[in-house]
Amino acid sequence: MFKSMFTLQRFHRTLALAIGFCCVGSGGAFAQTSTGNIRGHVTGPGGAPVSDAQVVATLRSTNATRGTTTNASGFYYLAGLTPGAYTIVVRRIGLELQTRSVQMRIGETLDLDVSTAQVATQLTTVEVSAARSGTTKRTSEVATNISREQISNLPNFERNVLDLAKLVPGISAQAVNNSDKFIAAGGQPPEAVNIFVDGATYKNDVLRGGVVGQDASKGNPFPQGAIDEFRVLTQNYKAEYQKAASVIIVATTKSGSNQTEADLFAYGVGKSYVAKDEIAVRKGSARPDYKRLQAGGSVGGPIIKDKLFYFGTYELNFRDEPAYIRLGNNAATAPPALVTQLSAFTGQQAQQFREHLGLGKLTWNASERNTVEGSFNLRKDDDFRGFGGQTSFEAAENLRVNTYTGVLNFKHAGIDWLNEAHANWQSFTWNPTGRNFGLIGKNYIDLLRIGGKDTEQNFLQRRLSIGDDITRSGIQLAGDHVFKGGVGVDFLSYNGTKYQLGNPVYNFRLVPENYANPFEAQIGFGNPTITNKNTQFGGFIQDDWSIGKQLVLNLGLRWDAETNMINNSYVTPVPLADSLRAAYAAGALVVPQPLPGGGSRNVPVIQELGGIERYLTTGKGTRPMYKKAFQPRLGASYAFPDGNTVLFGGGGLYFDRNYWNTMFDEQYRRQFQVITISFNPACAPGAVNCTTWDPKYFDPAQLRALGTAIGRPEVFLVANDMVPPRTLQMSGGVRHNFGANLVTLSYNGLRGSNYMNFAKGANGGAGGLPYNSIFVADDRVKTWFNAVELQIQRPITADTRWGGSLAYTLAKSEEQGKSQELFWGFDDRYPTVGDRPRLIAPGDQRHAIVANGIFKLPADFMFSSIVNLGSGIAFSATDASRGFGAGLQRTYVYQPPTRAFLGIGHVFGYQNMDVRLQKDIRFRSRQTAAVLVDVFNVFNSDNFGCYDGQINPTTGPPNANYGKPTCAALGRRLQVGLRYGLVRSQ
Repeated sequence: MFKSMFTLQRFHRTLALAIGFCCVGSGGAFAQTSTGNIRGHVTGPGGAPVSDAQVVATLRSTNATRGTTTNASGFYYLAGLTPGAYTIVVRRIGLELQTRSVQMRIGETLDLDVSTAQVATQLTTVEVSAARSGTTKRTSEVATNISREQISNLPNFERNVLDLAKLVPGISAQAVNNSDKFIAAGGQPPEAVNIFVDGATYKNDVLRGGVVGQDASKGNPFPQGAIDEFRVLTQNYKAEYQKAASVIIVATTKSGSNQTEADLFAYGVGKSYVAKDEIAVRKGSARPDYKRLQAGGSVGGPIIKDKLFYFGTYELNFRDEPAYIRLGNNAATAPPALVTQLSAFTGQQAQQFREHLGLGKLTWNASERNTVEGSFNLRKDDDFRGFGGQTSFEAAENLRVNTYTGVLNFKHAGIDWLNEAHANWQSFTWNPTGRNFGLIGKNYIDLLRIGGKDTEQNFLQRRLSIGDDITRSGIQLAGDHVFKGGVGVDFLSYNGTKYQLGNPVYNFRLVPENYANPFEAQIGFGNPTITNKNTQFGGFIQDDWSIGKQLVLNLGLRWDAETNMINNSYVTPVPLADSLRAAYAAGALVVPQPLPGGGSRNVPVIQELGGIERYLTTGKGTRPMYKKAFQPRLGASYAFPDGNTVLFGGGGLYFDRNYWNTMFDEQYRRQFQVITISFNPACAPGAVNCTTWDPKYFDPAQLRALGTAIGRPEVFLVANDMVPPRTLQMSGGVRHNFGANLVTLSYNGLRGSNYMNFAKGANGGAGGLPYNSIFVADDRVKTWFNAVELQIQRPITADTRWGGSLAYTLAKSEEQGKSQELFWGFDDRYPTVGDRPRLIAPGDQRHAIVANGIFKLPADFMFSSIVNLGSGIAFSATDASRGFGAGLQRTYVYQPPTRAFLGIGHVFGYQNMDVRLQKDIRFRSRQTAAVLVDVFNVFNSDNFGCYDGQINPTTGPPNANYGKPTCAALGRRLQVGLRYGLVRSQ
C-alpha cells in the first residue's frame, strides 16, 4: 500500500512539473474579470450594527482563506474571491458564531447579511446549509452567468463554450451558412466584443470577428474542459472592463484542489447518424459523408496539500464534412463541351478539420494573504476548406490558426484592501494557404470556378500585457464605499502578409462571349507584407457605494488610449500627396450622384468630409493618437424591504477600436497593386485597365507585365482625426424572486457612433490622375438598438432536481451607413455616410427565444435540452432593377421568410431543438462513468440560408431564384458519447 501511494504521489508531482514548465514565461489579469466578491452587513441584537467582527471565507476545495473585519456600520467586503463553494464564518466576542455556505460565481458580488445574538458563556455555531445563501440581484449590470453544470450537461455540438452565450437575451443568433464563431449583441458588429479568460484578453486587433482565431474559423478558442464557468455582460458593465462597445465575456478556468480528479471523454458522429438537409434532398444528393470525433481528458490535484495545485486538460476535434460541388444555373445554356469538361470537377469532397486544444495551470496559496496562478493555453487548427457550391476542389486552402496564451496572476490581500497584479502574453497566427496556389483560376460565372486558390495570407498578432488593480473597502462617507482602481499597458506587434490575387483569376461569362474567352482578369503583385507596432494603455477608478442596505450606486470612470490604432506613423508618399492636392484644387475629385428626376450632379465628397488635408499625413504630427476616450459609467440598484424585488438601471459610454485590417489598405495598396483588367476590343487607345484579349495573358508573368503597363492602382485614404467607435448604453429594469425562480424584465438601448466606411472620393482617372478609384474613410456610421428582454432563471444545484432558463428578446436594429461592412456596394445615390437614411440593419432579428433545461431523473438518468427560435437574420442584398452599372445598382436589406412552429403563426424563420440523455454509472471506488446520447436538430427543421435576394433589371427576365435558399443547416444528427471520472481524496 505504501508503494502504491508513493507511486501515485510521484505521478502527481511529475505531471505537475510538466505543466509547470509549460507555464514558464507566461503572463494575464486577475482582476474582477475572473473573480467575485461578497459584501454585507453584520447586525446584533435589535438590528444594531456590529463593528470589528471577523468575517472569514474559506474555499472548501483548497482550504484557502480570506478575512476582513466590519466597520462601524457593520459593513464588510471580501474582494477578489476565486469562484467556488465557500464557508463564511462571522465571529465576535460575546456574540454567537455564525456560519454560512455560499457558492461564489465569476464576476458576481454576493449580498450576504448576517444577524447574530449575544451569548453569555460558550460560543456556539449556527450553520445554514444552502447552495447560495447570498443574492446577486442588487447589481446594475445586465449580465448572465453560465454555470459549470450548464457547460457540462447541455447538448453542445461543437463543444464551444461560446455557443452557450446564445442562452443570454440580446445575443445574436448565427446565420446557418456562417462558419465563423462570431458573437454579437446590441445591434453592434462582432468586432465590438471582448473576451477575458482568467483576465487575459482575447481581443482580435488585426482581423474581423472580435475574438482571436474566430474569423472564418470552425474552431474553438479554448478547450471546453478548461472552462469552469463564464459570465456574459451585455449592458452597463463597470469601468474595469475595456475595449468593447457591446458585450463582454469573462471566464475562469478550472484549478486543482485537495482532491485528485481525472476524467476522459469521447464523442462521435458517423455518416449513418446524419440526415440530409433539405437542399441536399431537393438536389437528390447522397447522404452526407460526415464524420466527427471529439475526445480528451483532464487531471488535477494537489502537489502540496492546501498549498500547491495543478490542473491540465487536452481536447482534440477531428471532423470530415461534405462539400457538394455543383454546376450553376447556366449549365443548360452553356456550350455542351464546356459543361462536359467542368462536370468532371463536380461531386462530393470532404472538408477536413483538425484541432488540438490544451491548458496547463498551477495554483500556489503561498499564505493566507498571497496567491499566485500561472497557466498556458494552446490552440492549433488545420481547416482544409474553400470549395463547394460552384467552386471546385482545386481551389482548396488550408486555414491554419495557432493561438498560444500565457497567464500569470498575483494577489495580495490585506484586512480591507486587495492588490491584484497581472501579466499575460499571447501569440495569434491566422494563415490560409492554397493547395494549388500557382494553378491559375478560371471562373465561369454561374457555372463553375476551377483552378487554384487566388489569395494566400499570413497575419500574426503578439501581445504582452501588464497591469495592477487595487481595491479598498470599508470607507465610510454617507454610506459604505468600495473603491477600485487600476492601470494597464499592452505592447502589441502586428505582421500581415496578404498576397491578394497573387494567383490570377480569369472571369468568363455566357453573354456575349459564350464562355469562349475571359472578359476580365484580376491579379495582384508587389510587396505583400506590412509590419507595425502599437501600445495600448488605460486606467479606471470606480466606487461601489452602499447607502444603507437597500440602495447601491456604481460610479466609474475609464480612460483608454493607444499609440497606433489608425496607422498613426504612416506618411503619405510625396508624389501621391502632391497629385491629390493638385486634382483637389482643380475640383476634379468628385463622384456623380444620380438625381431622382433623372440626370446627375457631381458631389465633392472629399471636400464635404473635411478636405484633402484631412487625409494626407506626415506621420504622428498630423495624425496624433486619440486622447479623449474618457468613459463615465453610472449604475444603481434599489432593493425593496422584502428582499425579493430590485429595481436597477444605468448608463455609460464605452469605447472600442478599429481593427488593423481596416486601416491596412492605405499603406498596402501603395506597395502591392491589385488590378482588374477588362478585355474589350472596343477599348479606347490609352484606356486604363482595358485592352484586347490575347491568349498569352494566360501566362501570369504576361498578365503582370500588362498590369504594370496599363493598370492603375486604387487609393485608400484614412482620416487623420478618426475617432474610435463607441456606444452610449442605457438600461433599466426589475428583478423579482418567485421562490427559486429569478425573473428579470429590462429595457436595453445602445447608440453607436464613429464606425467607419470607405466612401468613393473619385472615380478612376479623375483629373488625369494615374490611379483607379479613390476611397476615403468616413467615420460617421451610426447604429441604434432598442430591446425589451425577459429572462427567467432557475439555477440547478446539488439539492434541486431541475433548473434552466428562458430568454426572450424583442429587438430592433437600425443603422446609418454600414456598421458591419466597409463598403455599401455600388449604390451611388449615397456618396457619403451622411447621405444614407436610417435603415433596418443587416443582422436585425426582431424576435428570439432561447430556452434550456437540465432535469435529474430517477435511476441516475439526466435529460437536458436547448430550444432556439428566431424570426430570421436580415442581410444586405442587391437591387439591380435599374441595371447593374455604376449609379444604377443599389443595396437593400432582405428579410428571410418565416414559418409556423408548433401551431404558432409565421413568426420564426430559424427553429432548432437539441436534446441529451445521459446515464450515470457510479462505482464504490469513487469512479463514475456515463453514456450520453445527443440528438441535434431533433425535428430535422429546414433552417435555410444563402437566400438569393438579387432583384434583376426590369428590362430582362426576373430572377427566377429570388427568395430561394441555396444552403441549409445540417439536418438531424445523432451523437454518442462516453465519460469516465475518478476522484480521490488526499
